[in-house]
Amino acid sequence: MLVGLVGGPNKGKSTLFNALTHGSAAVADYPFTTIDPNKGVAFLDFPCACQGLGVACFPRYGKCVNGIRSVPVNVIDVAGLVPGAHEGKGKGNEFLSDLSQASALVCVADASGLTDEFGNPAPAGYDVSRDVSFVEEELDRWFGKVVARNSQRFSRAKGLGEIEQILSGVGVRESHLQEAIKQSGVAPEWAKWHERDFLLLAAALRKLSKPIVVAANKMDMPRAQENLTKLQQALPDHSVIAIAADLELALSKAMEKGLVEYDGKGVKITADLSAQPPVMKAALERLKATFEKLGTTGVQTLLHKIFFEKLDCIAVFPVQDERKYADHLGRVLPDAILLPKGSTAVDLAGAIHSDLAKGFLYAVDARTKMRMGRDEPLADGSVVKIVSAN
Repeated sequence: MLVGLVGGPNKGKSTLFNALTHGSAAVADYPFTTIDPNKGVAFLDFPCACQGLGVACFPRYGKCVNGIRSVPVNVIDVAGLVPGAHEGKGKGNEFLSDLSQASALVCVADASGLTDEFGNPAPAGYDVSRDVSFVEEELDRWFGKVVARNSQRFSRAKGLGEIEQILSGVGVRESHLQEAIKQSGVAPEWAKWHERDFLLLAAALRKLSKPIVVAANKMDMPRAQENLTKLQQALPDHSVIAIAADLELALSKAMEKGLVEYDGKGVKITADLSAQPPVMKAALERLKATFEKLGTTGVQTLLHKIFFEKLDCIAVFPVQDERKYADHLGRVLPDAILLPKGSTAVDLAGAIHSDLAKGFLYAVDARTKMRMGRDEPLADGSVVKIVSAN
């Protein structure tokens, strides 16, 4: 699964990307710092199955600390949008192809209200909800062009499955099409669709195939709380998460240098402040005080909102030895895989390797040691052994 960061210039997208991935994307206070997309890996935290099983796990990727598993998820940060990008303004809409396979999008807004939609200093009273509305308009126009460009192929399609194949390049599934037809009110007979129908369908498809979470960034700045409230009031149908990406990044760097202990829930200064230069001492105390004032940087809240609410995921732990909860090398609970809710053991097999799904024989619930039905939905936290002929 891929999460795309979108938004206007100077909203803090690259800083949020770095805070999520601990990467090194370019950060600057001028528009279009990011031209080519930055790709990286963030880590989503959730309870590990080891807690209930009473075992010590051995993650192949990420980590597990005190029963909290951190698993990698893919993130991409693309060039800043400006109003009229579909007409070639700013960097145009070339970047949109980079978002084609994104499962969800994070629209980064500047909660400080200091930058307008073009990334320039904002006039007094700037409506921060513009940071979101123009991005959604540009995305809808992009989807509209994709749908319109393929309209003739739709008319010749023999079913929704063929239309899904036509739109697979932008991550549209048949379930998205079925729901979009209901929501947009277009005729179920696609041969009867006209230009207006395609536009309505495109807007519905964008919302379904690329759900958006709004990151109200720069919450450590003056007036941010005021603008957060305005954002939530202006966008009642959106998920708006308060984010302090700069603070998260600063705390992570301080932790790497051994200056603080930071677990996302609290900050403890570990450096000997009496031995620190006054500037460093003041900076560390300011970081701690800012975190205590906000209570969170919002980064994990954002990831949880995306994966466990918008994408409705569950975490499943595949094993090869159901008695020891281990793989063939004896590593306990080596992997945690995110799947859409309702996924079955066959879906899990396919997520591991296509050959496992092709040769699927049966699955075993490692907790109960009982065989599982082929089409039985997996529960969140399931520990499952796949038995395959391949």
